[in-house]
Amino acid sequence: DDSMSLASAQRVLYALKRHVPLKTSEIRPHELLNYFSFDTAEPAPGRVFSVLGGAEQDGETLTVSLAVKGATPEREPLDLTLLVDRSCSMGAEGRMDYTRRGLQLMTEQLQDGDRLDLVLFDSDVCTPVQNFVVGRDDPSVLNDALARMRPNTGTNLDAGLQTAYGIQTGRDAAEVHGRNRRVLLITDALLNEGRVQESLVAQVGKNLEEHDIRLSGVGVGREFNDKMLDKLTENGKGAYVYLGSEAVVDRVFGPGFDALTRTVAHDVHFALDLPDSLAMERFYGEEASTNKADVQPIHYFAGTTQLFLQDLRVRPGGVVRNDPITMRIEYTDAITGEPEVQELRTTVGALLDGDPHNLRKGQALMAFSDIVLAQSMGGGGCGAPLQAYRQRSGAVPGDAEITYVNGLVGDLCHVEMTTVVTRGVQLKLKLDSDQPIASVDLRCGGQHTTQRLTAADQIARFEDITPGMCTVELQGNLPITAEVEVPESGGDLRCMVRGGRVSCT
Repeated sequence: DDSMSLASAQRVLYALKRHVPLKTSEIRPHELLNYFSFDTAEPAPGRVFSVLGGAEQDGETLTVSLAVKGATPEREPLDLTLLVDRSCSMGAEGRMDYTRRGLQLMTEQLQDGDRLDLVLFDSDVCTPVQNFVVGRDDPSVLNDALARMRPNTGTNLDAGLQTAYGIQTGRDAAEVHGRNRRVLLITDALLNEGRVQESLVAQVGKNLEEHDIRLSGVGVGREFNDKMLDKLTENGKGAYVYLGSEAVVDRVFGPGFDALTRTVAHDVHFALDLPDSLAMERFYGEEASTNKADVQPIHYFAGTTQLFLQDLRVRPGGVVRNDPITMRIEYTDAITGEPEVQELRTTVGALLDGDPHNLRKGQALMAFSDIVLAQSMGGGGCGAPLQAYRQRSGAVPGDAEITYVNGLVGDLCHVEMTTVVTRGVQLKLKLDSDQPIASVDLRCGGQHTTQRLTAADQIARFEDITPGMCTVELQGNLPITAEVEVPESGGDLRCMVRGGRVSCT
């Protein structure tokens, strides 16, 4: 997903803080890896991207995190058309208040030479400000127009988009050369007039893209049309964020405004070249495929970060530290329009020696998303998913953002989260069996770990196991299960299988 696709993560946090139900369709776990902060490296001079990696091995799985950061080059003058919904629904929940606050803060981020238009739409469309140039025109003209915005009647988003599109495309080539052209739509997208079909409205975003005019979207209100705005900004190749609190407003339109309105790379494809010793098992992003055409390209915004988190299957023979791993990034330069390629090379050993903080934080956030998804589907998130999250979050001590999430989870599940589960213990399980055992499954709380065995080695070795009662399942002629207690200090257990019966001590 685009590096400034943040709306789902922002909406999840808003809903949990205010005890608002969430629809499963509104939860996109990978956006948490866009929204939360991670350790990064600064891109080298002349480079658009940097990557900071880490890895940890758990049995036959190697989990790898790659934190990608986009550069922040000198910015071009901005041609920005503000398209603001002033329908009656914008009067609810402080939506218009958030909008005014954000746009007034935005004026402080503008630079001399930036050009602005203000288009307001309800049942009708009006343009109180057009061709306003920062540093040339009286600031009170823009500020007064923003202060006078008030909710009115119905919602004709299509008419508003057509007007904004007409203003941007009405300028000749000399006027727009070397400028960052963008429409910023602020709406709850609760359509009730005009061309309300989502496919038709999304087509407007495509038209904007064809004229090299990007469209970013800001959703406001508890009930805003997420599907509509997601589709519109996807086709408009722009950012998509959600305003749910004054703090988020201040972040988006304050220090985050540059990222909201500026891309550094278009049509980006990330490819991970793995050695023969590793194979992709699970990718925690939106899309992954061995066929490039099956993965939609994304757009990267100035100074933003994405965490790429994946579980890799270690093939027989084990991890080879010297094996190379390459991230290949193909993109179109946002300023020159030229195709570019950047490759970042490392080794399995270098990743294993890296700081695991990003990886563990990403795992904690994915466990958090499992809680939220389970709750949205009718409950169950406060059972096994909670236990898994407690362990994952316990592996990220001192992280203020995870501490905040702990508070949300504790409130949701009515549990005390000030003390979280610490990292687990090592367990060695020795088998003495009268039948071949191919693998051992160990289930402890929300954990599920499998170790394959060989005829020569009938010892299963587990890392990071939560102490307490666990279930062992031995894959013999038929699955054989037993309950075992993992000591607080870890250690060794012995399971004997005779005549279909099992005992573990």
